[in-house]
Amino acid sequence: MQQTIKEASARTGLSAHTIRYYEREGLIPFLGRDKNNNRIFDHDALHWLELLTCLRVTGMPLAKQKEIVELTKCGDDTVSDRIAVLKEHQEEMYRRQAEMDRAFKKIEKKLACYEELEKEVSKKVDKLG
Repeated sequence: MQQTIKEASARTGLSAHTIRYYEREGLIPFLGRDKNNNRIFDHDALHWLELLTCLRVTGMPLAKQKEIVELTKCGDDTVSDRIAVLKEHQEEMYRRQAEMDRAFKKIEKKLACYEELEKEVSKKVDKLG
């Protein structure tokens, strides 16, 4: 299954501009081209686009994404190194998630306070009206 950049864009939800940027940055290893030098996206290229999207959403810096790609290009001997990069990122995600959980709880409490205050203000207005 080979797809054009337009088809890859539709499938992944990434703009063609973003896909071209990823390619220029060397983030889509082994990307093929047809006889007219158009990009051809096979299953592996689409997998990389999906992985890059996931890594971006989770806040992995571009330099770390490039590191994973470069390690991949070096072959199976680098699997342990790739695992280490992803585990480090996973730990950072756990830390950020804990921060977000604390912030979420704080906002929930503040909303509850404001909603209670709103009820009290509404009651005072009703008594006056």
